[in-house]
Amino acid sequence: MKLDLHLHSTASDGSDSPSRIAELAKEKGIDVIALTDHDTVSGVPEALEAGKKLGVKVLRGVELSAFSSYEVHVLGYNIDINSPALTNKLEELRQKRISRAYKILDKLETFNIKLDRSGLKNDGSVGRPHIAQLLLKGGYVTSIQDAFERYLGKTGAAFVPSHRLSPLEAVKTIKAAGGLAVLAHPLVFVNKGVLDDLICGLKPYGLDGIEANYPSHTPQITARLYDVARRYRLIATGGTDYHGKIRPIEMGSVEWKIDGYTRRMLGI
Repeated sequence: MKLDLHLHSTASDGSDSPSRIAELAKEKGIDVIALTDHDTVSGVPEALEAGKKLGVKVLRGVELSAFSSYEVHVLGYNIDINSPALTNKLEELRQKRISRAYKILDKLETFNIKLDRSGLKNDGSVGRPHIAQLLLKGGYVTSIQDAFERYLGKTGAAFVPSHRLSPLEAVKTIKAAGGLAVLAHPLVFVNKGVLDDLICGLKPYGLDGIEANYPSHTPQITARLYDVARRYRLIATGGTDYHGKIRPIEMGSVEWKIDGYTRRMLGI
């Protein structure tokens, strides 16, 4: 069984539509995918419909962006996308994202950079990548990376801090929507030496797993994360964090074998 459980579409900051995500999975022989757009589930119904027609299993997913002393992303699988607990929280995040985006645009105008605000996404996933694309389109920067280095990154001239969920709120939101909560791309926490503390803090509130298989993980890191998963009785998932043309990572390029425990928990 081939799986890719970390995919982004045009519903957030990917370049492929949700239905195209399912089509690509079919073309690449991927059996199970999860659409995990940032702070939105708006693309899930389209992906589910396309997957059903194509014979590709699609898990209802989301990636919640949280922050404590550092950025923490939590993936949610098999969520009820109509759960009031989830939809209310996503609407709150939508408003925060829009407010931040317009503050960034206001700052950019102080540098005589006036972008077409009508070209900015106005949904739950508007963010700095979309502003970077407008900067690139307007000829103000030479690349997306240049946009972040000069204007949008933490040391950029137009940086505005975000107001996000706490990691605990992210896990609780996913659990309230009946889903499985999985810590995304955990290598950063390994490098910071905080992975065990983070797991111990979140597991009592429902953390179900860690993303052990990821493009930047060496075989040694992956093996270490599987050991962590076994120690804390967590599921070990995997995915490419595919964004289409926005990131040079091919869908399905992270190959991994799903164990029986993880398969039962995901219902696949």
